[in-house]
Amino acid sequence: MEKMDIVEVAGLNKKFKNYPALKNLTFSVNPGEIFGIIGPDGAGKTTLLRILAGILSVESGTIKSCNVDVLKNPEGLRDKIGVVPQNFSLYPDLTVEENLNFFARMYGISENKSAQKKEQLLNIMRLTPFLNRRAEHLSGGMQKKLAVISSLLHNPLLLLLDEPTTGVDPVSRRELWDFFYELLKAGTTIIISTPYMDEAERCSRVIFIHRGEILLIDEPDKMKSDYGYSILAITGSDTNKINPALFPPEMAIIDIYPLGNTIHLITAKIAIERVLEFLHNTKLQLFAQRIDPTFEDVFISLIRNKDEKYRSY
Repeated sequence: MEKMDIVEVAGLNKKFKNYPALKNLTFSVNPGEIFGIIGPDGAGKTTLLRILAGILSVESGTIKSCNVDVLKNPEGLRDKIGVVPQNFSLYPDLTVEENLNFFARMYGISENKSAQKKEQLLNIMRLTPFLNRRAEHLSGGMQKKLAVISSLLHNPLLLLLDEPTTGVDPVSRRELWDFFYELLKAGTTIIISTPYMDEAERCSRVIFIHRGEILLIDEPDKMKSDYGYSILAITGSDTNKINPALFPPEMAIIDIYPLGNTIHLITAKIAIERVLEFLHNTKLQLFAQRIDPTFEDVFISLIRNKDEKYRSY
């Protein structure tokens, strides 16, 4: 029997007043994958997740999630999905244990069953010592962990995470991702939005959204292998003098931008040797080496190409 997609979205359009927030989105999510939603601020990531959770209505399109028609029957999703919003959404004046007890009752979970699940999740997330601490007094990382635990008490098929590691310390961030992989092994499908490119590379597949439109959907490694340009990483004391005007037109300089502690120079593959020779012959204090594209390079290229199309209209 053919395996059904856990999420199917077709022709999705969403507006806020007259502003098109999402434009004709069509994609599917396979069972047992971490599906990443990537895009700059204002791209529509949170809007998309809220629609998938059955919280927002749409102008047109269809959404089927966990075998439920989300637009016609959003209440049917209640027991099938877990949702962790970007902002802390639990009760700050309740303790860790009181928050978990509240959500267990909300999902109609028996006390015995919820006790076992709570103990398991608290131990994994290392929150057991903080059972009696009010949520408002937890660190940012612990608050995110508590929100994730609360969303998992009813064993959802699908977990929706809106930038769950933003503002989280590096250790907690790594622990959260380790936990996401454990959930994946246990059969939970995850849809996650993230501003971090290293997290995007951990996903099974990624959807790039810009100005409410899908630019690309694929596996992270495939996106990097399909990158169509050559890249030089340039370091040295004169990197501030690197700009497109420095190079003759025939060298086909496509883009120059800072990335980390280096300058990335993007050029056509056929021009890379000429660019290297040109830089070597300048009197500038520079060191340039060819590198493979990073996920940031793919992201910048997609947005640049899309924005150039907008400017050409």
